[in-house]
Amino acid sequence: MTVTERPVERTDEHTPIPPGARGTPTPQLVAGGVMILIGLLWLLERIGAVDFTVTAVLAIATMIVGVSLMILARRGAHTGLIIFGTVVGLMALLTAAAPLEGFQGGVGDRLVEITSVDDIEPDYNLSMGKLTIDLTELADFQGEKTLNASVGMGELLVVVPENVGVEVTARSGAGEVEILGQQSEGMGVDETYRSPGFEDAENTLFLDIAVFLGRVEVTNE
Repeated sequence: MTVTERPVERTDEHTPIPPGARGTPTPQLVAGGVMILIGLLWLLERIGAVDFTVTAVLAIATMIVGVSLMILARRGAHTGLIIFGTVVGLMALLTAAAPLEGFQGGVGDRLVEITSVDDIEPDYNLSMGKLTIDLTELADFQGEKTLNASVGMGELLVVVPENVGVEVTARSGAGEVEILGQQSEGMGVDETYRSPGFEDAENTLFLDIAVFLGRVEVTNE
């Protein structure tokens, strides 16, 4: 009997995978990098190392996404990255189109407690977050005083003393305005309010406050 041996074909388990066979996480990496950049700039701004506006941060993020799309153009459409870049770009345009004072002053939550008239600053600004200005502990308020405040995106809350006449001019590009219980909402909200007995009040406070996108509230509680 003759036995014929046939060579056994072996499959190389380490055959290289052709380029493009595996899905690439590049869009996710770019998006993650942009988020890290935004977080880093926010942190540096909070500790006082740099002074960035929201518009500047979004513009930088948009440029990074745009450059990444140009580099990766030959590797596919990267739809997710395009959508991400479009959203960031639109936000940059939106903030740039807002009144300049609406996007100054950093991001985050800020509480301002004022106990003396001499401590009142000409302007209080916040780019993004919640700005609370508490005037209830004013002990030496006499005559007239004006306070201006603005928030780009977020909430602006002003707490006023009960024994002071108040005139409020409040605006919201898109959102809600509530002044001592009177509420309005929608696009381009612009309200003016005078507290009862304002004309006869010995001490008067003029508030000029605005939020580009969000909520404005004035209360005495």
